[in-house]
Amino acid sequence: MAARPGGHRDVPWGSSLTSPRRRGDGEAMHPAARRVVTVVLLVQVAWSLPLGVVLALTVHWSFLPVLGSVALAVLVVLLSFMLSWQRADLRRQALLTRGVRVPALLVASRPTSTRINNRRLLAHTFEARPAGGIVRAETKAFVHLPVGTEATIAYDAADPGRAVVVEALEPS
Repeated sequence: MAARPGGHRDVPWGSSLTSPRRRGDGEAMHPAARRVVTVVLLVQVAWSLPLGVVLALTVHWSFLPVLGSVALAVLVVLLSFMLSWQRADLRRQALLTRGVRVPALLVASRPTSTRINNRRLLAHTFEARPAGGIVRAETKAFVHLPVGTEATIAYDAADPGRAVVVEALEPS
């Protein structure tokens, strides 16, 4: 029986534990990554609007609507991200307040492709087995945790695929 890379040796390939991920099921973006995205998009607005005004006054008026449109498009993208983050936070809060809580163990950790301040973001998968079923929740953090670390999962009893890790893994 082959183990999955970075996983627990008792979790074979193709087992029922490797349920397919649905769009929108993932955890909300890490707060540090949210800040980076927000700053990058606001910087785009900060340079495009003044540059459009300067080029409109010195070169040709057509620069203002073009660069103004770029700034507007970036603001729309930022607003979409912020609304998406807000919905994800509301879903998480609903699971934390109304979800069923069960103890869980860390079964896998893997590095993600995200690096912030030269620190790699890790995805930790926790698993619980309430009443003969399997509930898995993934959370992201910069801290390295050994397999077998205990945590608490809150999940929706009607849809056990919707689950979150209750504890904050990062020091505040």
